[in-house]
Amino acid sequence: MKLSRLLAELKVKRLKGNLDVEIKGVVCDSRKVKEGYLFVAVRGFREDGHRFIPEAIRRGAKAIVVERENLPSISGKVAVVEVPSSRSALACLSSCFYGFPSQKLRVIGVTGTNGKTTTVYMLESILKKAGFRVGKISTIDYDLGEGTNPSAITTPESQELQMMLKRMVDKNIDYAVMEVSSHSLVLRRVEKVEFDWAVFTNLSPEHLDFHRSLDEYLKAKSLLFEGLGKGAKKKGLKAASINIDDAAGDYIMRHTHVKVITYGINKKATVEGKVLKTGPDGTSFILRSSGREQRINLFLPGTHNVYNALAAASVMLEEGIDLASVKKGLEEVRKVPGRLEPVKNERGLKIFVDYAHTPDGLRNILQTLKRFTKGNLLVVFGCGGDRDITKRPLMGKIALKLANYFILTSDNPRSEDPEKIISQIEKGIREEGGKRGKNYLVVVDRKEAIKKALEMMEKEDVLVVAGKGHERMQIFKDRVEEFSDVEVIRELLGEDNLIK
Repeated sequence: MKLSRLLAELKVKRLKGNLDVEIKGVVCDSRKVKEGYLFVAVRGFREDGHRFIPEAIRRGAKAIVVERENLPSISGKVAVVEVPSSRSALACLSSCFYGFPSQKLRVIGVTGTNGKTTTVYMLESILKKAGFRVGKISTIDYDLGEGTNPSAITTPESQELQMMLKRMVDKNIDYAVMEVSSHSLVLRRVEKVEFDWAVFTNLSPEHLDFHRSLDEYLKAKSLLFEGLGKGAKKKGLKAASINIDDAAGDYIMRHTHVKVITYGINKKATVEGKVLKTGPDGTSFILRSSGREQRINLFLPGTHNVYNALAAASVMLEEGIDLASVKKGLEEVRKVPGRLEPVKNERGLKIFVDYAHTPDGLRNILQTLKRFTKGNLLVVFGCGGDRDITKRPLMGKIALKLANYFILTSDNPRSEDPEKIISQIEKGIREEGGKRGKNYLVVVDRKEAIKKALEMMEKEDVLVVAGKGHERMQIFKDRVEEFSDVEVIRELLGEDNLIK
C-alpha cells in the first residue's frame, strides 16, 4: 500500500519525504521492522520508541511516524510523518493497512472490572449455537477462526488487534467478541475499532496504579460507550448493554448516545434475572425479557455468573437470537478456565481455582463458596507486584471476614519483594483484629502454600486458590517460571508422600 493512501486517514502536522513509497507493514516495535515497513515511534512507560528510530531505519523502515519535535536528523531517504499522537496514528494506520476489518464484522466489546472473560465465553457459545461463525479475543485465549491460542494480554496493541480482526474477516467470521480493558481505551488500542455493541459488567477499584483514582478509572471505561456510533461506516444497530444494578451503571448510561439495553437482578431492567438456586455445580435462574420467561441452568456457580449470563443474553436477544438458542448457549458453557474452575480429584475434595485478584472479585467467589461449604472455607491468595497497592489491605479484610482460614502467599511479585506485598495485605487484617496463626498463615512460596492448604483440608472443607486463575507463569523480578495453580494442585494430590 502506498504511504499516501495510508496517510489519507491520518491527521498530520508535518510531512517530509516520498509519499509514493510502498509500505509492506506497520509496526511500533523496532525489532519487528522489515524492509519496506512503516515504524511508529510510541512513547511507552519504560521506553520511548523515538530512541529506536535509527534501529528501525537500519532494519529497512521506509517511513517513520513521530510525535516528538526537534528529533536528530533522519536520513532523507526515509519519509518522516509528524502527528499529534503516535498512539492514535498507530491505530489509524493499522486499521487502514488491514482494510478497515472491523467494518466487515459485527463487533461486541465487553468492559468492566470483573466478568469480562466469562461474558465473552457466553456470547461466543450463544452465537455458535445460533449458527454464526465467531471470533474471540479474551484474557485467556483468542480464536480468529483458525483454532484457539493462548493470549498474552487482555486487549492487544492496535496494530496486532487490527491484524487479528483482518484474519477473522479472511475466515468469513460473522461476529467478533472481545474484552476491552481500561488500559486499551486510555492507550487508544481500540480507537479505530468500530464497535456495534459495548457491554458494561461492573466497576470496583482496580488498576489505580495506572488510573490514579476510581473516577479516572470510570472515565476510562466510559470511553468505549462515548465512542459508540460516532463516525460509523457500517449499517446496523449500535447499542450498549449496561448492568443497572451496579453503582456506575447510571454514569455509563449518561455517557453514550446509542440505544441502551439494561440488565439486572435487583432493579427493573430490559432483561431481568431471578436466582433460584446456586451450588458448587452451578446456578439456576429465571431470565425475563419482553414478557417472556425462561429457566436457565448454568454450570457455573454464583450470582456473579448470573449477571454475566444476563449481560450476554441482553445483547443476543436484541440481535434477534431466539430465547431457546440463548438458553442452549448459556448452558453449554461448562467451565471458563481459571474462573471458579473445579479441580477434580479422586479424593472428592472440593477445590477451586479462580482469577479473583480484586477486592470485589475475591468477595464474590468467597460469598459464593461460603453458601455451600459445610466445613471450613480455606483460601490461598496473594497480590500482584507493580500493581495497585490500595487493594492489598482490602483483600486481607475480605479474606478475614469471609474465610475460616487463609494462607497469604506470592502471586506475581514482579519487581517487588513478595514479603513486602504480604505485609501490606496483613495491614488490613490487623486493622480488623486478625492475627497470624489464629486466622491465617504466611507461606511465601506459592507451591508450598498450596501444599499446606491441601494438608489442612478435611472432607467437608472447600479450598479456593485465588489470584492467578488460568495463568501458566509466575513472574519474579529476575525470572519467569512455569506455574499453573491447577497443575500444581493435581501434582500435589498425586504425590501420596506429600499429601496424605
